[in-house]
Amino acid sequence: MESRNEKIHDFLIEKSKKFPFIENEIRNNGVLKITKQNIDLFSFMVKTIIAQQISNEVAEILWKRLCSQLEKKSISIESFKNIKYLQKILIKTKISKSKIIYISELYTATLKKEIDDHTLLKKTEDEINSLLMGYKGVGQWTCNMILIFFYKKLNIFPENDLVIKKTLRKLNLLEKKKINFQENYAPYLSIFSLHLWKMSKRIL
Repeated sequence: MESRNEKIHDFLIEKSKKFPFIENEIRNNGVLKITKQNIDLFSFMVKTIIAQQISNEVAEILWKRLCSQLEKKSISIESFKNIKYLQKILIKTKISKSKIIYISELYTATLKKEIDDHTLLKKTEDEINSLLMGYKGVGQWTCNMILIFFYKKLNIFPENDLVIKKTLRKLNLLEKKKINFQENYAPYLSIFSLHLWKMSKRIL
């Protein structure tokens, strides 16, 4: 019996029949799925803020450096006894001043339960976006990453992601047509996005 991931893969292949290059790339990628995050919401927000406007490689180095400051492979909000300690660790990790301000605000909001994982679980995607974007440093890209990789929502399309933008442009050129990706690959735009990130390493 086919798993849900395999069914989604078959759907994406079927929707790509009229786009030979894309179909081939998705076949090359194989079945992709959203990996479960083994960190709490605050830690994931920290990881995502760190990753803003820098390469994946640099973001990964900074994240590992942050975890090593705490002598842990991963972190949670409990890893930080107070806001001063949090800021001290972020400074030692060499996180930018503006990002330290953003993370500090999210820390306070999480402690006050203004941002609460269990409450957000019951909200719609638009409600999650609206709440989180009320905080400095949290824009649409950050919300998209949270919705895809923390809440595992299947139909999020981070069109403002730089790599995805470039990949979509390249695919339009290669297929020699303007494709309405959003319309064609809904309701599995998150999984399609995973394919775009993976194929970008080959086609960009």
